[in-house]
Amino acid sequence: MSNEEDKTSPQQAFLENWQKMNMIIQAMRETPVLSDVKKAEEKQDVFPLTKVEFPEEGGILTYMEGQKYPYRGFPYFEFVETMDKIKKIVKGMASGFYHNIYKGNKVKLLTFLPIAWAIKRLFYAGVYTFYRLIERFKIKPIRYCQAMREVHRAFSIERKNESPKTKELRLMLRDLICMVLEFDNAYRFRFQDLMEEFNKENFRKSQIKELNRLIDIAISREKTQELKDMWTLMKMGLLYLKIDKELEKMLVDIFSQIDLERVKLTIEDKSYCRPRQDYSFGFMQK
Repeated sequence: MSNEEDKTSPQQAFLENWQKMNMIIQAMRETPVLSDVKKAEEKQDVFPLTKVEFPEEGGILTYMEGQKYPYRGFPYFEFVETMDKIKKIVKGMASGFYHNIYKGNKVKLLTFLPIAWAIKRLFYAGVYTFYRLIERFKIKPIRYCQAMREVHRAFSIERKNESPKTKELRLMLRDLICMVLEFDNAYRFRFQDLMEEFNKENFRKSQIKELNRLIDIAISREKTQELKDMWTLMKMGLLYLKIDKELEKMLVDIFSQIDLERVKLTIEDKSYCRPRQDYSFGFMQK
């Protein structure tokens, strides 16, 4: 055998090592990785990785056995686990607030009025805390899927008369949103689905009204009460924009820059959406 035949490319060697490591992780995990939702619910099956490509235009294409189209992204387990921790912390806090206050005695909400001035500081502190969790896991912007590359681009545009503090918040929010959505396709596919319903003109006129409309659409498409409650709580969270006008203006500037065609679900995305049992996507209702 020649030396040329003995050589393995660094990329191939990495993939082989990753597959071996992932097999160990899969054997240990209760939750499957790269799973078909319906099969995972029944058998906890996973699709073996066959190939990974890095297109020149950006993104990562992950090919799996038995799948017609490549998955847009590479759900490396360490990144996924970190994003999942953030999601569970936020959902746990939100759920506690929802059931103890919103579904409880509404008079309790009045107790927040005297400390409204502190809510903005708490929000900024929360963003900074979660940003520190993902800071060392950030991937190159060009390796985000197309939808997240577009969101990243819109968040990266410099704004006139922007204070250093607001710029820092914008960039932290950019990385948080892109990383969470890139490595949590349940949220990413929902985001892409709702962006097909997004009306920029309505958003410019009334941010809260347009976002409430999108949330109502999301609630109508969710199939579990838990997720319907999550969206309902998010509606309450929109009231924060009445307190933080700088954030409200930032979001208007950012979303006015997003090319909606570039964030919509692609044919590849749709192939991974169809097996999902927890959400009824808009394209499936047409």
